[in-house]
Amino acid sequence: MAAANIASTGIVLEVLTRDNYLDWSVLVKNYLIGKGLWDNVVEVNVNPIRSDGKSKTDDALHSEQSDWKSKNGQALHAIQLSCGHYNLRQIRNCVTAQEAWNHLKVAFSEDLRADYDSFNTKKREEHDIEQGGLQTDIDMFHVAVKKGMWNDAIFFIRRDGDIISQKSSFNGWTSLHVAVDAGQDKIMKELVKMGALLTERDWEGYTPFALAVKSTNDIQIVEWMLNKGGADLLTMKIKANDNKGDIPVLLAATNGHKEMTRFLFSKTPWSTLEENDCFYGAKLLSHCIHAELYDVAAALLQHHGTHMPLNYESHQCTRPIYGLAHFPTVFDGATQLNWWRQIFYNVLWIPPYIDLEDKRITLKSDGGESIAYTFEGAVTKVVKCFPRTMMWFRRYGAQSLLIKLPCIKKIYGIKRNHYLVREIMRRLCEKIEKISSESELHQCSIHDAMLQAAKYGIIEFINSMREANPDLLWAMDKYKRGIFAHAILNRQDKVFKLIYEMEGQKELKTTKDIFENNLLHLAAELGPSSYRGCRSNAALQMQGELQWFKAVESTVPPMCKEAKNADGLTPHELFTKNHEHLLNEGRQWAKDIASSFTIVGTLIITIMFAAAFTVPGGNNQDKGTPIFLGKNAFSFFIVTDSLSLIASASSVLMFIGILTSRYAEEDFNTSLPAKLLFGLFTIFLSVVFMMCSFCSALALMLKGYRWIIITAIASSVIPILVFMFSLLRLFSEVCISFLRSYFLRKKRRMKI
Repeated sequence: MAAANIASTGIVLEVLTRDNYLDWSVLVKNYLIGKGLWDNVVEVNVNPIRSDGKSKTDDALHSEQSDWKSKNGQALHAIQLSCGHYNLRQIRNCVTAQEAWNHLKVAFSEDLRADYDSFNTKKREEHDIEQGGLQTDIDMFHVAVKKGMWNDAIFFIRRDGDIISQKSSFNGWTSLHVAVDAGQDKIMKELVKMGALLTERDWEGYTPFALAVKSTNDIQIVEWMLNKGGADLLTMKIKANDNKGDIPVLLAATNGHKEMTRFLFSKTPWSTLEENDCFYGAKLLSHCIHAELYDVAAALLQHHGTHMPLNYESHQCTRPIYGLAHFPTVFDGATQLNWWRQIFYNVLWIPPYIDLEDKRITLKSDGGESIAYTFEGAVTKVVKCFPRTMMWFRRYGAQSLLIKLPCIKKIYGIKRNHYLVREIMRRLCEKIEKISSESELHQCSIHDAMLQAAKYGIIEFINSMREANPDLLWAMDKYKRGIFAHAILNRQDKVFKLIYEMEGQKELKTTKDIFENNLLHLAAELGPSSYRGCRSNAALQMQGELQWFKAVESTVPPMCKEAKNADGLTPHELFTKNHEHLLNEGRQWAKDIASSFTIVGTLIITIMFAAAFTVPGGNNQDKGTPIFLGKNAFSFFIVTDSLSLIASASSVLMFIGILTSRYAEEDFNTSLPAKLLFGLFTIFLSVVFMMCSFCSALALMLKGYRWIIITAIASSVIPILVFMFSLLRLFSEVCISFLRSYFLRKKRRMKI
């Protein structure tokens, strides 16, 4: 549908994707050239507002400005129209056509170009030295250190002992900076023995210790440098005169060095983190959540949570609460494990304490392990019935051996993070309970976090926040859409179910956004691809969309069902409009699958009908009855032949019913899945009975050749298994989807 709309504009054949940028750009460029919008608007942005080369009268300048604005608007509109709905989000804030064009070129073009300016700046010094351009002793000494040529470096040191502390004119690096950056550990240790270089700074304020923390994750080297230089290295700021310059632990966290951050955090004194009203502590908290270092974040909140501000953010990380809402997998409810992983998840034991030197983290188990499926839940309950076994498992070190396996270690890490995040949420909620000012809540991005959590379906986050402050459920974005609106748009049923617990607040069910859309209008929007992608074909995706729409419809007041939005559409009309393309795809898929199985069923009917009148052994010439009549094997042959014929005929008739269906929206909810389920089941039965009939016929004809009969019977299982496994996924998906639809109609509750 979207492609058709774009094609109707006459600019491009299809919307922009990563596979068609070359064709798309040619068509759009030709269109803009034909309209006279390319030369001075897109290719070269000649904006008379910014032009000051010639003196012009005010009227002439105003005329040129108006003309340029008009052309820019036309070109920008053409680009935005032809790039498609999803790509429009990337350039909707662009104010010039050239800016939008260049952004799409960078994002979608397959041509890659190196940044020669930055590359040459990085390599210029070394290149000039090798070519004989900057033949100074310092430069050549640094090159020798960088390449690990210690004998050459010693030559320069013997000539001038102060050369090790002399700085490069390029970046202010000493020889120790160069050794650290190049990873020359042996040379680095020799240089440290020769002079006090650990506190020397380059032009940006980095000491060799800070540079090692920033650029490497080698804890052994950093620990060695710390032992040599003393604890003062931990508190040295990047810029000596800047009270808010980064300290080493912040450098490690900012660059995502997890083990390095844990090590430095365990060594950094609390007094340093408390400086400037806990500025360093707040900054470290934000960076740790962004880098998923939840143990360090939990330690910060446990020990100094009462004094820790929650409003720090930068271009590298967001505020702590808002950042946490971006990681749904660290919460129990959003983590889905298969049955064997779920068993190990419940068996593995998380110690009540995690020690980071003097910074101990206390963890509390709230029994919040999630069980995703009924079967897995039953298995887990069985495991929990043997507490002695679990005690033995933990006491005698079986767990410590088990978590050395990569797959089990990963599960242990998931559960450990869940415990740590619970503790973080508990501490954050304690702080939020004490915040009464809306401006403070806004500064901490708590309302933004609630909307983000609703988008990702983090029900634990939302429950914790609303217990701390119930008014947070009324968080709205700039389009006047709250948490339930975002839960509906992103198909987050766990969040939407909260509306059942709030029967007294009917206003939440009748809210409208700035486009006059109520909750049912939002349910009529096409679900995100991640939600629809869970179903393997368009027909089941359409069924899921219908189920979601009906579930929301059963919740909202009756007046919402016929309400019109700003475009004059009711929810049902909007649903039909948005799902027209998916409906057509579902119709085509159903026809294709029905046609294929109709052919298979017809062939089985033909074979089994013929087999019924050409019975093994032939007929009695006098009576016309089968010779083997009365024998058990013959009776089995006739019964299985008949059952196969009946089953295949039933399946063909059912698939014909699918082919002749009207394919209305409601048909995808129950009618088509039920027909498909019955057709798949009967076609499978017909194949099974056909093979049984074949084996019984062989038994009658080859009596006495038992080894041949046994081999044939064993081989006949192969096509049954192949057919079964090829249909298993489709059959199970249709079956689960059909049962879900049945219980939705029966209970009128959300169970998507």
